[in-house]
Amino acid sequence: LTAICVTRLDGSSRRKDLWTFGISQLLRRSKHKTELKKFQRTYQDTMKVFTSGYHFALFLLASASFSNQFNAATAEEEPCAPVSTVTDFDVDSFVSKPWYAHQQAPTEYVPIERNYCTRAKYNKRESNTFLGYEIDVDNYTQDAEGNKYGGQLCATIVGDGKLAVAPCFLPKFLAGPYWVLAYEEERGFALVSGGQPTFRSENGMGCTTGMGVNDSGLWIFLRSRDRDEELIDEIRAMAADMDIDISVMNDVDQTNCVDVLTE
Repeated sequence: LTAICVTRLDGSSRRKDLWTFGISQLLRRSKHKTELKKFQRTYQDTMKVFTSGYHFALFLLASASFSNQFNAATAEEEPCAPVSTVTDFDVDSFVSKPWYAHQQAPTEYVPIERNYCTRAKYNKRESNTFLGYEIDVDNYTQDAEGNKYGGQLCATIVGDGKLAVAPCFLPKFLAGPYWVLAYEEERGFALVSGGQPTFRSENGMGCTTGMGVNDSGLWIFLRSRDRDEELIDEIRAMAADMDIDISVMNDVDQTNCVDVLTE
C-alpha cells in the first residue's frame, strides 16, 4: 500500500502496471479464478476513477479493501501456522544499538540487487510525533556499486514484540507490521518478519509474507557486521520450526560498506 502511495504522488503509473501484470499471471495458475477475476474488475474500475490527486485519500481506503480481497483470493487451502512474537519484549534494549542484516528476503523497497550493507538504527523519542509514532527509524542499504538507499521512517509499538513501521507522514493505521519473532540481546541476534506469513510456498518448505511494502520481509539481524555462520544457521532453524520458508532469504554482504564512518 505504501508503494501505491509513493507511485501516485510522483505521478508514475508503473505500480498500476505491476498490479495488472501480477493479477493476470495469477489468473493463469490459480485455482481461485472467480475470486481473482472479481478483484481484477473491481480494481480496474476503481483505477479509472482515482486518477487524480483529488481522490487520493479515498483511493488509500479502497486499496486497503482490495488488499484484503487479494490476499483472500490467492490464499492456499492449507493455512499457515500462526507465528508468535517474543514475550516480555524489551523495546528499549532492542532499539539501543544498530542491527545489521545478514540474510533477508527481497521486498519492493529492497530487491536482491541491494543486499549490501543493510542496517537499521533506531531512536526512541522523548515525545511522540504529531501522528503518534514513538520511534525514529533510519534504514540504510547499498547496491554492488555503492549507491545508497533507505531513509527515515517512523515506528509505533502495537504489542509485545510487534511494531508497525511507515513513512513518518502516514497515519499509523497505514503502517506495516514489523514483528520480532526471536531476540536475544546477550547473543546479539534477532529474527524479524513483516507480519504473519500468509502465503504457502509451492516448494513445500513453509510460508512467506508478501514481496510488496507492507506485510512483507524477513530478516536475520546481528548486532555485529561480522558474519557468524553458526549463529545464522541456528536462527534459520528457528524460522523453519515456525513453518517459515527460509529459502526466500539471501545473504547480505556486510563488507566494504561506505556508511561505516557515519554510524
